[in-house]
Amino acid sequence: MSSSSNHTPLVLVVDDHIPAVGMLSRLLEREGYEVISAYDGEQAIEVCNRMLPDLILLDVMMPKLNGFEVLKILRSEDHTQNIPTILITAKNTPDDIEHGLGLGADDYIAKPFNPRELIARAKSKIDAQRLKDQLKSKTQDLEALLRLSEELKHHLDVNELLELVLYLVLDLISGEIAVVYCFDENLKLISKAISFKDGSLSVEHILSDQEIEEILQQNDSLILWSDDKLSSPAIDCNFGMLCKLESNNETHGLLGIFNSKPYSDNQIRLFQGISRQATLAIRNAELYELKTSYANHLEDMVEERTAELQSAQQLLVRSEKLASIGRLSAGIAHEINNPLFPLRINLEHMLEDVDSDVPIVKKDIEETLKSVERISRIVQRLLEFTGNDNSNQPDIEDVDLNDIINNVLSLSKKYLEYSKVTIQTSLPTLPSIYANRDQIEQVFLNIIINATAAMPNGGTITIKGDVVDDKITLEFSDTGVGIPENMINKIFEPFVSTKEDGTGLGLFISYGIIENHQGSLDVRSKVGEGATFIVTLPVAPLEEKAT
Repeated sequence: MSSSSNHTPLVLVVDDHIPAVGMLSRLLEREGYEVISAYDGEQAIEVCNRMLPDLILLDVMMPKLNGFEVLKILRSEDHTQNIPTILITAKNTPDDIEHGLGLGADDYIAKPFNPRELIARAKSKIDAQRLKDQLKSKTQDLEALLRLSEELKHHLDVNELLELVLYLVLDLISGEIAVVYCFDENLKLISKAISFKDGSLSVEHILSDQEIEEILQQNDSLILWSDDKLSSPAIDCNFGMLCKLESNNETHGLLGIFNSKPYSDNQIRLFQGISRQATLAIRNAELYELKTSYANHLEDMVEERTAELQSAQQLLVRSEKLASIGRLSAGIAHEINNPLFPLRINLEHMLEDVDSDVPIVKKDIEETLKSVERISRIVQRLLEFTGNDNSNQPDIEDVDLNDIINNVLSLSKKYLEYSKVTIQTSLPTLPSIYANRDQIEQVFLNIIINATAAMPNGGTITIKGDVVDDKITLEFSDTGVGIPENMINKIFEPFVSTKEDGTGLGLFISYGIIENHQGSLDVRSKVGEGATFIVTLPVAPLEEKAT
């Protein structure tokens, strides 16, 4: 049964009364219908199977097979069950009408009938069936496009996707061969795929380069192919459809299907829908490949950049250590000079005693050794802080916080005196912790140096300690200028400093050291009232991974 909207409707008139058939035929032909006739039920079934008319006018009372029996047979076959059928008969009792409609008749007209009424009803049934066919066709097209979309969205490899597109095109639309071309931004061919319905042919191209170029130059996105032959002599297809794969006003490819028969309007619309879905899928696959390539390249860049940053971070940490030593250099030099003076005096006295053959006094030797040991301790502390100590001391060990604080205060003693800063301590005997002595010492020294810098005219640093619930808390308070409110939440970020000549790394590094020791570093401050840095460390040994 044809469903096209532009063909002449075909009507089958079935009646054993020849004059009635002639009268109905003339009436219908005058209205523009094409008419065929049958004079009994068996002939009607044969003509229906062969011609598939758009409408059947069926008499009920006929020899061999009556109209009810014919209708029952037609409704039982898939290819004839939807042909609109109007029963025409003198049997117009309610029981007959009910029986006919129950068998699947679309309408029932009693003899004698009004010609105008018959034509109106015939036209109504044909138009209604055409609408049903169009709706069914569009529903099938929609289901096909949904199936296509589901199939395509699971494939992200471009080559696999091209082969799948061709397979689905040949499966959903009648055709002998399908082809897809992909172009770059300059419309240069970068890939193609060819598929055959029966898989029996193998050719390198369907369209020549010149044909592709001519198609791409056309403004229309859909090109209907109709020619005696294609470029490939191995293919005998005179009809085809070509659709540009376009997005954002750019052409990314060309999809084509070819056949020996022309395509219907429904097939053209379905092909356009398939082309749109193929465009989205292919672009998605291309973007995925681009994203994957970029991601892989980005990972390499990140690894390289991370290695550079790690190296830079180590240099920054070391630079901050050296900067701290630089700020203490005057005090350290003075501290070393102090024992050097009695050392030199004692050695000169002992040299004079040797020259005068006077026995060297044991006390002079002991005082000299004390001065040497004092210098040695100063140098040792300096080596430990700068990380240049080549001894076999392990990185992590049980350390005494009281001893670390005393060592830091001893190292910075002269620097604090020059800065007119006094130290007040209120420390109990603190339990030892499992830590890197050098790193903890660096944190405390950095806090003291920062506090001294915050008191340009001198002041007091108070150090308090406490132990609560296996946590050691140390507070370093100064009487300095304090930290502005807009900086208090950023003070531990890198390159943030309240000092004009500060690197902004000391507190950032200190924060990381304490955090790696499973502790915390916090601050509270008011402008003009000083600042307090609170260091919290666990008494219990650290987990090995925290080192």
